[in-house]
Amino acid sequence: MTSQLDFHTLFVRPMARLGVLFLTLCPALEAQEVRPEGWAVRTDRAPTIDGKLDDGVWKKARLLSALTEVLPTEGAKPEDPTEIRILFDSKAIYFGIRCFDSEPAGLISTTMERDGFLDSDDRIEMVLDTFLDRRSAFFFQVNPAGSKGDALITNNGQSFNKPWDGIWRCKTSVDESGWSVEMAIPYKTLSFEKGLGTWGLNIDRFVGRRNQRQRWASPSQDFGIFRIFQAGDLKGLEGMQQGIGIDVTPFLVGRHLDARGDNPDDGFEFDAGLDAFFKLTSNLTASLTINTDFAETEVDERQVNLTRFPLFFPERRDFFLQDAGKFEFSNLGSNLIPFFSRRIGLASGEQVPLRVGGKLTGRAGDYSIGVLGVQTDDLDALDSQDLFAVRISRDIGKQSTLGAIATRGNPLGTGDNQLVGLDANYRTSSFLGNRQLNASLWGLVSDSEGVTQDQSAFGAGLSYPNDIWNWNLRLFEIQDNFNPALGFVPRTGIRRYDGDFSYNPRPGNHIRQFQYEVSASYATDIQDQLQSSEVEFQPFGVEWESGDELHLEVTRSEERLDGPFEITDGIIIPQGGYDYWDYRLEFESADKRELRVEASITGGDFYDGDKLQYETDLVWKPGPEFSASLGYEHNDISLLAGDFSVDVARVRLSKSFTPDLSWSNLLQWDSESETFGIYSRLRWIPAPGQEIYVVFNEVLDDPISQPGGGLDRVFEEIAFKVVYTLRF
Repeated sequence: MTSQLDFHTLFVRPMARLGVLFLTLCPALEAQEVRPEGWAVRTDRAPTIDGKLDDGVWKKARLLSALTEVLPTEGAKPEDPTEIRILFDSKAIYFGIRCFDSEPAGLISTTMERDGFLDSDDRIEMVLDTFLDRRSAFFFQVNPAGSKGDALITNNGQSFNKPWDGIWRCKTSVDESGWSVEMAIPYKTLSFEKGLGTWGLNIDRFVGRRNQRQRWASPSQDFGIFRIFQAGDLKGLEGMQQGIGIDVTPFLVGRHLDARGDNPDDGFEFDAGLDAFFKLTSNLTASLTINTDFAETEVDERQVNLTRFPLFFPERRDFFLQDAGKFEFSNLGSNLIPFFSRRIGLASGEQVPLRVGGKLTGRAGDYSIGVLGVQTDDLDALDSQDLFAVRISRDIGKQSTLGAIATRGNPLGTGDNQLVGLDANYRTSSFLGNRQLNASLWGLVSDSEGVTQDQSAFGAGLSYPNDIWNWNLRLFEIQDNFNPALGFVPRTGIRRYDGDFSYNPRPGNHIRQFQYEVSASYATDIQDQLQSSEVEFQPFGVEWESGDELHLEVTRSEERLDGPFEITDGIIIPQGGYDYWDYRLEFESADKRELRVEASITGGDFYDGDKLQYETDLVWKPGPEFSASLGYEHNDISLLAGDFSVDVARVRLSKSFTPDLSWSNLLQWDSESETFGIYSRLRWIPAPGQEIYVVFNEVLDDPISQPGGGLDRVFEEIAFKVVYTLRF
């Protein structure tokens, strides 16, 4: 048993010593980087943003140096050049990019929707490191149809916050020589270091039909554009002004609710709220939300759970996603998240109203800061709760960090709860010359009301995340009573050892990459008695130059059940030990194809019986205006205690009328809940910073699963929301 005093002795003191060691060694371990340089040119007249680059003001701009091919041939000169020009004035920075193309009829644009999925599209991607901290950046992307997307990147790509929506303008055009884009990004949308004349910059161009990627800085297959440390330098910036630095976003919501049964909230209601953002400094932002509403948030995709542990569903709400990377702790995936904002405002599947919330996020010198405070409203027997989270990390050397996290409050109201933790993260891009190496050490301790011992979690990791050779080692312990009430942990009372190793050669001759991999996970209880293990082999995996992929996987699993496990209603797997093998074959066609197919089949043993699983997704994208997808998953389980099957089906339909007007629909059904779900959202952006949503959400009983029944309504909601941003 580890008391909190033991935790301090065994972890906090060594972490402090490690911090001193980091401060001493990190600069010596990092090689000097050679970065390309580009220059922004000041203009007294802003260019007209129409996508045509025929405005005479662009003649003042200096051309950025040429892009270099990364994939498929590292270091090659691209067949078609890309010209990049950058201007700025006191209010905004402007990018004019000309993408020459010898076959403009072959340009691929599958959507024009805001924040669309562009993996197969011709596109420009750009990162702006406005603090020059080599760790965080703003991300922007555009395709030839005018679909624009943006994100916040932190921790050198460890966190990619795609739902962030900045206020900026862009237009595109296509002609006989290729396509071009003009972008205007106001400084009010960006946080930056005041007086800093150089920003980090990197730009990628993707050519869809060739499955080709080009890059400006660090055109290496070992690095992606999200590796902010590898960005180049954009020089010449001066005199940027953010104004007062206040954004006020009031919103109005009208909602009609109809839930089956005697629900006092049924009927129509009208509400209003406010979000406000104030830049205390050019790089530190305070946020306030009053009477927060999430009417526009998409519903979760339904999942199949055949394990003993809860499933992970991601956060989707904009207020919590804004600067979410500032709260990330180490890199533990969904095994343990000390602060998981989805715990706030949701209880037993019901939405808990938020009275007020505030955040402070940004940077102060070498420190990255995230502070959050929220007060929830009463809901039935659940009283109002005050919830807090704080995350602070300090830059060490060029890429490494030391950090601390703390949370306070219990959103379920079942007793006081606190959590504190420390982590150290070492990162380098110059291991063995020019390879990446990451290492981490972390520890957490919770304090729950009425609990006095076994409340710690701690671990370490080492990874070599490179292109041809890639491996990762990780070990951690989560004690029996560890309870992050504002976090997520699917499994306590374990020690776990994970590792994976892959070899991914690039032979050429129509083969983009072979993939050979082995991974293993071994979990015991605190007394080192085996609980579960899994070893997965991928003896064959291939990606062709076309983008099509084929994989064969073999998995050996071992489970030790300390008690009976009810896997579904009425079917119980007895206590005992189980060993089984399964085999998986998976095919995925290239994203660029008009009709795309993902299909897999998995079969083999399962506990004391067997399992057959098949999944398929068909995606049809005839053009940027429309897309449709059909997904189906079937699980057929045969056990000594009985047989059962689980099915999930979903249909997505999306229509983009313009880049600023889109209609998305999601229909879902699963055999466990025996219900249909219908979600439909119309989104109109009259101008940057203005949004109108119309949302329809309905759940219906499934008459097939309930003989004699009909499509009876379980739940229905119709919402109308108007958002308007005022900038000062």
